[in-house]
Amino acid sequence: MARLKVVGSEVVLQLSSGEKFWGFHASPRANLTDVVKVEAVDNIWKYSGWRGIRAPGTGIPGVVGLGTWRKLGAKTFCAVYKKEPGFKVTLKNNEFESWLFSSPELPAELEGYLKR
Repeated sequence: MARLKVVGSEVVLQLSSGEKFWGFHASPRANLTDVVKVEAVDNIWKYSGWRGIRAPGTGIPGVVGLGTWRKLGAKTFCAVYKKEPGFKVTLKNNEFESWLFSSPELPAELEGYLKR
């Protein structure tokens, strides 16, 4: 399962080797100053902010979504599983507009960005 980590002045969505393989991408990184907000999401599969076409990546609806989801003018990186709770990290000045990932917790360093 992907884990969000703060490493120095960067935030990293740390992927396992399997997630890197099936998601066709290395662990995404961003400057901490580029994090706009973090939102808690109860069920990512029903989350309305998740739109687009998977390219490249692996997806089985309701089971797993790994990789890049593209929509007109924006990309979202996803690492989501089943109906687990997770987070959406909105970014600026990054390859991705946002990251969606399943996780039960958020690092303490990012609690200030959390929008409830």
